Amino acid sequence: SLRFFHIIKTGGESLELHLAAHPHPPLDYSHCRRAATGSGWRRNLSTSAGAACAAAAASVSGVLCAANCECCASDVRVDGGFNGLLIRSPRAHLLSLFSHCHTAHTRNTWSRVAADLPQYAAEVVLRATEHACGSYCGTSFDGNWSAALADALAARPRAEALSVLPLHNTQAHALSCGTAAGSLGQHFRVLGGAGGGADALEPPLEPALSRLHAFEWVGLTDLLEPSVCLLHYQANGSLPASCDCRAAAPLAMPRFNHGVERRDHEALPAHLQAALDEHTAVDAQLFAAGLRLLLGRLRRVEEATGASLLACVDWTKLHRATYYIPGLWEGPGALSSGSV
Repeated sequence: SLRFFHIIKTGGESLELHLAAHPHPPLDYSHCRRAATGSGWRRNLSTSAGAACAAAAASVSGVLCAANCECCASDVRVDGGFNGLLIRSPRAHLLSLFSHCHTAHTRNTWSRVAADLPQYAAEVVLRATEHACGSYCGTSFDGNWSAALADALAARPRAEALSVLPLHNTQAHALSCGTAAGSLGQHFRVLGGAGGGADALEPPLEPALSRLHAFEWVGLTDLLEPSVCLLHYQANGSLPASCDCRAAAPLAMPRFNHGVERRDHEALPAHLQAALDEHTAVDAQLFAAGLRLLLGRLRRVEEATGASLLACVDWTKLHRATYYIPGLWEGPGALSSGSV
């Protein structure tokens, strides 16, 4: 079974929908439920922030860890198991995270609420937690999305506070945080307070990279179909026929957008693109490592099976989504030099 670790806004629901229809490997979230009831939550409750904020944050984190495996990686990875995760190109990930926040605060139409009542209930609870902590995933909820994004990117969380869904290096935080070290999960950063700051807006890269490489399966949201083909091969020792690029009906993954409009980073002005990169500098290097890891593994599967996998990659689209990542497409070891 796949012990899946779900970093928020990376396409975990799409993977769940696919594996519900193709249940090999089956998903196993038992490790997440164990992590959600661990002693770390109780210890952190009294050291991170004011009582109402800490209680709300610990409760939200525990529920989301148990239900969706949106935990800290160190709390859920099981030695000797088949562990996996998805990561996403940094600009797309930040825009997806902010857009979901903005939509939840400003555009909750009846049709969106009716389409996913559990999601709406979770958003209501998270907004209540924001209020209790005095911290919000955006500093402005102007109906103008671009203006609200600019406000959010210009703000910096208060060093003494517990911050709710800051837009800084969310994926690196998820891989490097841990409740045993004083964290309160993926959705929060303990940046100060009575117990001291357990988290950082710019987590150190090496621990996150080390944890990434410890996962048996690493997939990318930006290359979801090839990633899932790799998953099937690693879990089952064989490839579905639809994974071969020469198949008459290639694999097409379901997409799940939470009723949120998808945004294009290239449509933003240059100063906002630069702000996105400043907020995701650690995530960018994490993604570059994951991309190289995935491409290398796909090449080895091609050599072992004779299947065509890399020919399915839309290299133009991939470049457009990631050209801004330092060292990925230019310089020694760049993908454009044929280095995988």
